[in-house]
Amino acid sequence: MAVEIPLQELIEDAVKAGWEETEVITAVIEVADSLMLAAGSNAELEALLHALKRKLE
Repeated sequence: MAVEIPLQELIEDAVKAGWEETEVITAVIEVADSLMLAAGSNAELEALLHALKRKLE
């Protein structure tokens, strides 16, 4: 997987900086969750805008 190695390096760097591994992994999961929620919201907004554009045409 293309992101696996950089993600492992990020976790290692954070642990070296003093974070607990579980804290880092939890933070990564929270960021990923936020990105997924934003992507879903963007998709919904795009669909609504597309529907509105069709009505206006």
